[in-house]
Amino acid sequence: MRFIEWYLGIPTTEPGQGLDWEFRAASPFDAALPLWAGVLLGAVVVVAVVAIYFRDARRLSWPRRAGLILLRLTSLALLLLMLGQFSLAVTQTGLPSLAILIDTSASMGFEDRFTEREPAQVADRLARQASTEPASRLNLAKALLTGEEGRFLAELRRTHRLHVYQFSGTAAPLDLTRDRETDDGADPLVAAIRTLGADGEATRPAVAVRQVLDDLRGSPPSAMLVLTDGIATTGDEDRLVRAADEARARSVPLVPIGFGSDEPVKDVQLTGLLAEDVVFADDPLTFALQVKAFGYAGRRAKLTLRREGRRSVIDTTEVELEADGSPAVAELTDVPSEEGDFKYVVEATALPGETDHENNALEHRVRVRREQLKVLLAERVPRWEFRHLKPLLERDPAVQLHTVLQAADLSFPDEDRTALRRFPVTRESLFSYDVVIIGDIDLDYLSAGAVEHLREFVAERGGGLILIAGPRFNPTAYAETPLGELLPVESSPSNGAGRNGAERRGGELGSTVPGGATTSGFRPRLTVEGRTRAALRLSGSAEENTRLWETLPPLYWLHKAGRRKPGAQVLAEHPTRRNGFGPLPVIVTQRFGAGQVLFHATDELWRWRERVEDRYYGRYWLQMVRYLSRSKLRGGAGGMELVTDRSVVPQGESVELRLRVLDPASRPAEGVLPEVVVEGPRGRRETVTLSPQPESPLIFSGRISSLPAGRYHAWLATPARGEAPATDGASDGSSAPVGEGVPSVDFRVEVPAGELRVRAFQAAELVSAARKSHGTYYPFWEAERFLSEVPPGQTVAVSSEISVPLWNRWELLMLLAALLAAEWISRKRAGLV
Repeated sequence: MRFIEWYLGIPTTEPGQGLDWEFRAASPFDAALPLWAGVLLGAVVVVAVVAIYFRDARRLSWPRRAGLILLRLTSLALLLLMLGQFSLAVTQTGLPSLAILIDTSASMGFEDRFTEREPAQVADRLARQASTEPASRLNLAKALLTGEEGRFLAELRRTHRLHVYQFSGTAAPLDLTRDRETDDGADPLVAAIRTLGADGEATRPAVAVRQVLDDLRGSPPSAMLVLTDGIATTGDEDRLVRAADEARARSVPLVPIGFGSDEPVKDVQLTGLLAEDVVFADDPLTFALQVKAFGYAGRRAKLTLRREGRRSVIDTTEVELEADGSPAVAELTDVPSEEGDFKYVVEATALPGETDHENNALEHRVRVRREQLKVLLAERVPRWEFRHLKPLLERDPAVQLHTVLQAADLSFPDEDRTALRRFPVTRESLFSYDVVIIGDIDLDYLSAGAVEHLREFVAERGGGLILIAGPRFNPTAYAETPLGELLPVESSPSNGAGRNGAERRGGELGSTVPGGATTSGFRPRLTVEGRTRAALRLSGSAEENTRLWETLPPLYWLHKAGRRKPGAQVLAEHPTRRNGFGPLPVIVTQRFGAGQVLFHATDELWRWRERVEDRYYGRYWLQMVRYLSRSKLRGGAGGMELVTDRSVVPQGESVELRLRVLDPASRPAEGVLPEVVVEGPRGRRETVTLSPQPESPLIFSGRISSLPAGRYHAWLATPARGEAPATDGASDGSSAPVGEGVPSVDFRVEVPAGELRVRAFQAAELVSAARKSHGTYYPFWEAERFLSEVPPGQTVAVSSEISVPLWNRWELLMLLAALLAAEWISRKRAGLV
């Protein structure tokens, strides 16, 4: 065959390829007679030739007559071949194709328990092939395909061309561009399969099957092998069986290989851990989290809090587990008294029969600092809030307080050690503070640049700003000033009293104020966001704290603020009064540049001191001041600080990385953009280039998306000034930082709750999908049977058709001449000529 390919000039086939041959006559000769007529005519010609030689060569022996007949018929056949302009149509063909779909959704990360002997033995063998990895459903599937140096795949490759996909929400082909082995001898397909992780954010098997059918519509596979647990999490229409009819219509049988056990999956999972990452020493540090259980409804789980490297338990609690997938809320608390960087571990004690212990613990890094905060309190007149807040902050040894009182006598600074003669006029003097509290001050009394410096104090310095609403200026008179950008709520001079508004009637106890709400006593109601903020925690547990806020002494005055701005969060709201956009906000916060802004729509929190002094009032204000001064605690390495927009990110959402330059001397060189390396599970690394932000030239940000679930560590790889970072020896800045020399931050990506809601193995779903598509279902312990039962399929063309003319070849002409000459000579010798 190789000789014929060479002789006719046909391209040589590759291993696994073949040739389809077809003789064709030129039109219209090929359409002159139907097939039956052609056969009949051929038979007439043969009979005629035989009859002629029977008549003319009676005296010749049968062998000689047969030879003459054969020569005549062969000559006529060659003549017919030439007259019909016959050619040879050649097409290179490849092996039939086979599609393999591997489920990489989060449910494939579960481990199962097997009590029957055969499944348990096969699972144990595959688990050993998966080496040190847990025996999850996905790892068993990977071991089936790649175990014994990829024997399963090698058997299929002998008879089929493989198209391998991974799928969760959609299908994505693995990289099969390299058919040869890699330099280290590892099969690239085997290596690619081994890197797969159970990190899909949704499971839509029907969507994946339809996508693969469309991808391979030009050469449908002989079968579609689906390695899955049969779970679909996004709706009934995305179940595998919903794609079975379409697969059958395209003659592609579905062959599911099921991974899982019919026994219920029992598991306790800790998720959604929320805690501060930087705190002051002697401040309460609360760890709030959710506990989800499967198969343990009504049981109690014990949670413990400890520091890594220490055996002593800091705090412990018990929670009653809810129905499958429903979260139970838990809290643990520590009051760290020593400075340092600590890793806290929250752990749930394993329950009997639990299959997965990997998700029983969560870690959180916390930086504890003991710093003195510098606070500036500015007010127009000594309102009651000012009179109570000033001594509170003065008494705290961790606070260095300065005050500005616009309406005070000139001698006031000589009589009060905290009083300043005027509001700080230089940028440097204002930037020396950590938190600035602005009451109902008149901005006209400030210097020309002071208001702009306040904006820069928040956006660039990363300072905290608290705005306390008042009856005359704050916030209505600030809307058209640089402070208007900082306000987390919309406000304008037209909807408030403005500069000429009257004071509240009846002094501090009145209830009607222009720009304010006419209201009877009310108690602020915490929002969902407010209940999660440690700064608003006035009692131990979340339940106790909510009840406490509902019993605090009532407030009587509230500024009627507009709607919150995009990105702002309402922490507390009026329980009954509303504006056109929802409940009236009482406490609102928003991030602005590198800092944080907090707005109080009331100036009556001092009423919380009734009968209890500073038990709640003092705790709230001191916690809030510390919360807004976290930029001081974070410090920064090399004059820079790297943060994320949140520490826990739902999978599928992007993460914002922000680099803040604390020291102007560390400002990036012209044209140099900082780069951040993000390292995640299984050593995956990505580089994010940060861009300068319009609100400040000292802030750079960038986003990264499509991250699988797991823990991540990010660090500055390219310093702003182009200097090499302090790493473990690498010169390109790509290795993980060592020590405190490089700004870094940790965050965690978690799988959406819906993806882990359904955990039970869906064998019936797989059996139904196989039956409807005329395929076969195999449990994973019987998957080896598929190697001997795989549908053969049809070969597919891998090249365009090649036409090789035969009628005009000199070899045929010479052969025809030789045949005619041989017949003439034979007839001459027989005396027939």
